[in-house]
Amino acid sequence: MTKVLENALVNSRRQPPARRRLALRGLLAVALGFAVALPGTASATSPAQSPTAGSPTAASAAATATPAPGTPGVASHAPAPAPALKPVSVPGLTGSAATVTLPTGDKVTLRREKSGKYLMSAAPDSPSRITFSVLGRTAEQAHVSAFPEAAAAFVQLHLLDAQAFDVTWLAGHGDSGARARIPLTVHYGGRNSAAALTAKARTLTGATVVRADAGSGDVRLSVPAARAGAFWAALTGGARQSAAARGTARPAFAGGVTKAWLTGHQAPASVVPAGAPSSTVTWTFTKKQGDAAWCPIFGWFLGVDSSTACPYYPVLIGLTGAAAGQTVTPTGFDCLDADPCTRYTVTFTVPNGVYDAQDMSATFRLHGIVQLVDTVVPQVVVAGDTTVTSDLDKAAKVSVDTPRAAVDLEHYISNSRTAPGVYSAWQQPDSSGLDTDWVTPTEPVTVGNFHLSSFWLRGQAPVSAAVSAPSRLTLHPYYARYTDLDAPRFTRFSGTTTAQVVSVGSGSAADFAKADVHGKLVLMRRVSGISVISTAQLAAALQAGAAGVLIDPRDDDPTNLPDIPVEPYWWWTGEQPVKIPFATITPDDATALSALLAKGAATVSITDHGYSPYFYNLAFAEEGRVPATLHYSVDDGRLAQRTTSYHSPQPGSVTQAESVFHPDDFFALLVPSVFAPAPSTVQQYFGPVSPDLIWDRIGSLSNAGGGSGPDQALDVFDKPAKGTEEWFAAPDAPGAPAVPDAVYGTGLPLGGLYYCAFCRQGDLFYPTTYLTSGANPSLVNSPYLPYIFDPSTIHLYQDGAELPQHMVGGVALYQLSDQPATDRFTVDAGDLHSDWTFTSRRPTANGLPQAFNCVGQYFGHSGPCGADPLIQLRYNAFAGTGDTVRADARHRIEITPYTMADPSTPYALTSLKVWTSTDGGGTWTESAVSRSESGAYSADYRVPSLAKTSGAVSVKVQAADAAGDSVTQTTYDAYGLTAG
Repeated sequence: MTKVLENALVNSRRQPPARRRLALRGLLAVALGFAVALPGTASATSPAQSPTAGSPTAASAAATATPAPGTPGVASHAPAPAPALKPVSVPGLTGSAATVTLPTGDKVTLRREKSGKYLMSAAPDSPSRITFSVLGRTAEQAHVSAFPEAAAAFVQLHLLDAQAFDVTWLAGHGDSGARARIPLTVHYGGRNSAAALTAKARTLTGATVVRADAGSGDVRLSVPAARAGAFWAALTGGARQSAAARGTARPAFAGGVTKAWLTGHQAPASVVPAGAPSSTVTWTFTKKQGDAAWCPIFGWFLGVDSSTACPYYPVLIGLTGAAAGQTVTPTGFDCLDADPCTRYTVTFTVPNGVYDAQDMSATFRLHGIVQLVDTVVPQVVVAGDTTVTSDLDKAAKVSVDTPRAAVDLEHYISNSRTAPGVYSAWQQPDSSGLDTDWVTPTEPVTVGNFHLSSFWLRGQAPVSAAVSAPSRLTLHPYYARYTDLDAPRFTRFSGTTTAQVVSVGSGSAADFAKADVHGKLVLMRRVSGISVISTAQLAAALQAGAAGVLIDPRDDDPTNLPDIPVEPYWWWTGEQPVKIPFATITPDDATALSALLAKGAATVSITDHGYSPYFYNLAFAEEGRVPATLHYSVDDGRLAQRTTSYHSPQPGSVTQAESVFHPDDFFALLVPSVFAPAPSTVQQYFGPVSPDLIWDRIGSLSNAGGGSGPDQALDVFDKPAKGTEEWFAAPDAPGAPAVPDAVYGTGLPLGGLYYCAFCRQGDLFYPTTYLTSGANPSLVNSPYLPYIFDPSTIHLYQDGAELPQHMVGGVALYQLSDQPATDRFTVDAGDLHSDWTFTSRRPTANGLPQAFNCVGQYFGHSGPCGADPLIQLRYNAFAGTGDTVRADARHRIEITPYTMADPSTPYALTSLKVWTSTDGGGTWTESAVSRSESGAYSADYRVPSLAKTSGAVSVKVQAADAAGDSVTQTTYDAYGLTAG
């Protein structure tokens, strides 16, 4: 089993004063990755990303170690590396995350949680709508696939093998990261020499010919991930079908290629075993209501110029019988009536058994806006030729009401199907800001289980607009994407812009030459046949002095469908963004506004509402069937409210993503949840409250000081209670997180979620840890891997004699005596000074809390693992969101002692003393200390006027327990001061 290692490089934590920045350079955030293997993975690594990136990615760089004589698994002592962030890899270990580029150029990220569950997400710059699926004999053995819209027709025609989008396989055998390569084979028809095949294949942009076989007509290629998009354009010809040819032309590869597949990975040629009887399944779709338009993928199959509904990727999933655990694609499509097509059939040839019929992301249109419909028939019993019907006019719209006015910012819908020996799941995300999901009602299943779930992120509308003259007309504007509101990839409007609107057609030079647009808003159409707004169009508007652009999503050719929201072309080309604000309005809005402009002048006010001050995070589920109604409504009595503060000593921004796991879910999307300035405070609502839903949130902070992240919070919201959350709050300290008990109360098979901090396995002591804050002790910094210290900053003494360090992959480990001894571990890392005394004993049985695995597993070590009795401390300074407290005032700091044996419970001490300093440690003042009933200690102190301080508060603590264990910990410039 080879490794897909995850680089969790994390920059220095939030540090108000300059000294704080120096302090944590000695803490090395390393890429130890998860010790959980993806099924069937092979070697795939990629370069480390920036330390300020919001989420970890696959990493390269390996450090090998030679075992020291007599020290199994431990390398000989090596010089300490320079104090810097360093990715670490240990040979023979497995990881669980990969960013994969598909053959179309789309990028997705696959992560396998320690719980065994999968998380999937599409990269923001992926050009296609992507449907995710999981299929296998069990959830743990399942493979994840990601089907881009651009490839669906090629897969259905069997031009492109469906396994080409097996992300799990690609993560191990082909592509995982920017420098990886995708192994593909293409087949050419006719007779060709090897030289001729090579010459033909070299016309496929971005591909390198590995081998050409004249006998078979196959050419093996290697495609760099960075060139996959260009390769796909070359393979498919890159051009859209003309409107005149759409009814008859079929998709085909360019240059004589007749078939393509991943080298070494193909779907079975047939799901019907030789000699076994087969049956025909005819799936009929009906849609008589709605707009008629050309199907962008399957118009060729249906043989029509327009249809009221369009298939996406209809398949059958075998649940029982000879095809169990396999995906069956259609053998034919047929329209049953005249143009526009309102009834069509999809046929399959299969052996007898029970099937799950899926066409997630089929579409229809209302008022020009695309509606996604999860057409699912979860139980189809085939004992001969079988007919299945889906009436899309009876589809139920999935929607939700919230107490406060809110719009849909992000959502996804998912369904999963289980039967003995088969697990299948499908998910479709939608970040357009449009509520467009529908599901067809079904009968209850009698074989296995069926689970339907949806997730909703709702908040204040980012932008609104209205015609104010000559008459009032509400418009419905959409930014290019909610998830990019924090990025410079497009420009937002600022405040309220009120201006006359001028129509400039498609924004050609001739269009602008006929109109004075200076200081005005322009109404601009896409170039006919193009789904994006071009860089040149927006640049022309900026050069002409326009105040902003309203994009009309309609096409001059009515057979070309509207796209909402319209995205900028530079997202796909890498061109510099044009700094002019723009938003897309709906087709109905564009029609009405154009009618007003035909009569005379019109004035529009468009308002950017900034970041949403509140967010609804909602998850709903249905079991066994799809009901006739899928409208949900929540009130405050079903929601948990959290006042969430994001701390930052400098102005910056916060991004958060989340996934929701139900006991029936083994597959979830990781989707954007919060974009906010930092420092700031927002209101969050979670629900409906449930004891068996785990909310997994990952947040990152970016600011001038480098920021922090990823930080992870695992929560179960089972009561409609109010509470507070403090993200990125200083001061932080080395130690283990407190995982909420409710997380394990869900009954989900989670296992160990994190590695232990300061634990011992056999006679090896691991000086690894996390960074934790008393303001939010369940928040885990660098959740995928603990921190390590720069080896030059740490020392371990046993009975007064210093022990040597044994280096493994840049990590300093210590071998202790097999007999109890007095141990002393010291850290002197810039502004952090810690001196622990404790008595370490060889564990005879595993003694870690259930949320933790032994970090020794990462190094390939085994045996009983226990928590060494180091007294660890968490600090809550009750600082403001700027990580400061006021000068010339009295304050309180709370210190919570605990040990790795039980990080969630305060530890009993015999003494604790606290000193504070406001001159960088030049002088110290002891504080009065009191102990609360909860076991935490509070220390009161006074800060003089700001002019008499160094601008920060330093904290020193001494603590001891009845067993003789003790700690002295000093944190210089722990948090800042501001004028009173």
